[in-house]
Amino acid sequence: MRLIYAFLAVRMLRLARFDLFRHELLMADADAALARSRQRVRIAEALAARADLPSRAALR
Repeated sequence: MRLIYAFLAVRMLRLARFDLFRHELLMADADAALARSRQRVRIAEALAARADLPSRAALR
């Protein structure tokens, strides 16, 4: 019985390690997506300013 528990414990530790690694990858992807989104907002605001459109604050 102890052998089964030991096997299950090792498997659970491997799964936990995999989940942590996956979490780190997803966080890195989310950070990159947020940075891209912020850059797009800056570009859109610059284009709006060049077109003499009101600021985003005035549109709310």
